[in-house]
Amino acid sequence: MKIPKKTRILFVCMANTNRSPTFEKYFKEHHNKEFEAKSTGIYYGYPEQLTENLLSWADRVFVMDLSQELFIDQHFPKYLKKVEIIGISDQYYPDDPALIELIKYWIKKRLILASLK
Repeated sequence: MKIPKKTRILFVCMANTNRSPTFEKYFKEHHNKEFEAKSTGIYYGYPEQLTENLLSWADRVFVMDLSQELFIDQHFPKYLKKVEIIGISDQYYPDDPALIELIKYWIKKRLILASLK
């Protein structure tokens, strides 16, 4: 019996200190049967730096806002087709309850939109 492959998702924000690591942690805690999640940032000198290896690894890349999409377009344009903007501003701290609520809403919204296709 072949085990289905998990979808590999990469969350990208500016510094990989607040938004994207919170998404990664949430997905690892609540959706680890369907997804393999990682997070990264586009700024140098922070916990995890966006690389071509990470973009190649990912099936889907979710960026928090336009600035990360622009960065990918300028530095790794061949991966732009994998990118989707979530649209969460940079005002939250790690594991912020308000951010967790936005993550839950985003997942719910994506599930509803996927069911309409």
